[in-house]
Amino acid sequence: MSCAVYRLPAGSKDMQAPHLEDEVYMVLEGKARVRVDTQEQDVGPGTILFIQATTKHSFFDITDDLTLLAMFGPTT
Repeated sequence: MSCAVYRLPAGSKDMQAPHLEDEVYMVLEGKARVRVDTQEQDVGPGTILFIQATTKHSFFDITDDLTLLAMFGPTT
């Protein structure tokens, strides 16, 4: 398992591609929307997201600087 802090400034575009590992994101600061496949939702401090490996996802409509704790782990 590995962890990283991922920061996206307000107004920026999230350019990430699907990953080969399962991911868990915890929103530490900021406000945005996230798209996972075709589903969309608002995210803010305290939001926790599970993204299955190879699933297309991105953050958008970032209204406040977004800081996320990203945790990656091998698929089971």
